[in-house]
Amino acid sequence: MGRVKLKIKRLENSSGRQVTYSKRRAGILKKAKELSILCDIDIVLLMFSPTGKPTLCLGERRYIFMSFLFNIGKFIHTVGH
Repeated sequence: MGRVKLKIKRLENSSGRQVTYSKRRAGILKKAKELSILCDIDIVLLMFSPTGKPTLCLGERRYIFMSFLFNIGKFIHTVGH
């Protein structure tokens, strides 16, 4: 027998949201790292828990992300032009 398709909607119970986030966070991080390896791409994944705690996942070439952060003003100016 297959799995039941769950309807994706916001969980009303705040403690349930936190538990679900905690359980699924590791899976999302694993998928991001796998995608980075398979496609030879840089990954930056920033998530905030329901309580506001950040989780940051950086790929192997972290220096690219740091370079982006230091030059974000130039990037925003170029894109917004």
